[in-house]
Amino acid sequence: MKNNINELVNKYGFPLYVYYENIIKNKIEILKNTFEKFEILYSYKANPNKEIINFLSANNIGADVASINEVKLANKMNISKEKILYSSPGKVEEDINYAIENSIIIANSYSELKMIDKICKEKNKKIKIGIRINPNVEFNEKNIFEIMGGRASQFGIDEETLLEKKEWLYSLEYIEIIGIHVYMGSGILNYKLICDNFRYILNIVDLCINKMNFNIKFIDFGGGFGIPYTKKKNKLDMKSLNSEINEIFKKEKRFNIDNIRLIIESGRFLTAEAGKFITKVVDIKKSRGEKYVIVHGGMNGFYRPNFTGVIHPTIVYNSSAENEKVTICGNMCTPLDIIAKDILLPKINIGDIIVISNAGSYGYTMSLLEFISQRQPKEIYIKNI
Repeated sequence: MKNNINELVNKYGFPLYVYYENIIKNKIEILKNTFEKFEILYSYKANPNKEIINFLSANNIGADVASINEVKLANKMNISKEKILYSSPGKVEEDINYAIENSIIIANSYSELKMIDKICKEKNKKIKIGIRINPNVEFNEKNIFEIMGGRASQFGIDEETLLEKKEWLYSLEYIEIIGIHVYMGSGILNYKLICDNFRYILNIVDLCINKMNFNIKFIDFGGGFGIPYTKKKNKLDMKSLNSEINEIFKKEKRFNIDNIRLIIESGRFLTAEAGKFITKVVDIKKSRGEKYVIVHGGMNGFYRPNFTGVIHPTIVYNSSAENEKVTICGNMCTPLDIIAKDILLPKINIGDIIVISNAGSYGYTMSLLEFISQRQPKEIYIKNI
């Protein structure tokens, strides 16, 4: 691996993102084996690199998209309309006009439903859509980075308002609600929490079928399957998850689950561990007892550690046997540009290569690419290694 990294840096320069297809392939197999009866969608916001998306679509992975440009990207990848679920708050008329013909829309609010119905009436076109539901239950685990359901939120229609809006929903003439989408949160490493979410979502489906009288054709259970960014965290137990999910669906008798498309979505689980951020040490300095290692490409190339406070696994490519505590900074002209603070690493020299792992999702496109007009990272996709 070290020789491969050196070759890539010599050929392409730095900073650099490298994505390994074989790791993504392995992750696809794990998800397919865990969720045997489910369709899988890839969350484009995690990493919209075209080669990654092309490989995923070739492996029958659909698209979870959050903008009209992501809908268009999925269309370019020849993903069928039925496998493109467009769910995000704040859609505008221009977005909806395009999405009607090219994706399945997941509405996030009652006003959005009203707007979709109005647009479809003008087109004299009836469409089938889904709605995102904000469940009336919250996570009982505190170490989830992004909680996106179960509390006041810009995402989805509050579950407890559905019954009182039943008559109004049926007054919408040009849309038929045939699916629901529930997304609780991301970065989950506790399989029992995922199973509890699935159970609760099935309660919502029961409400939608048996009390709201919706003709439900698909359920998007969301995702949020995490990966351990540090050695202190355990991997998600996929074997136990598979066993318990199968039991949950075997016991479901309130409605005919066999006639419903079961969908999960995944972003970071599929791509995070497949990516590395590679840069080079350009300066080292001591300031009042602290040692700073300055690399080329910080928050303009890899903003995620700064944004989340998570220190990614970091490797120094040298042969030093001596360790030291350092703070790794980018070369942006701001004190905010910290990649890792007070991290213990082999003693570093100017010119050493630094490799940061688990950088394949929310890396390149989450970064402040235009900030201070510094050199932007290149992205390299490795098909076989």
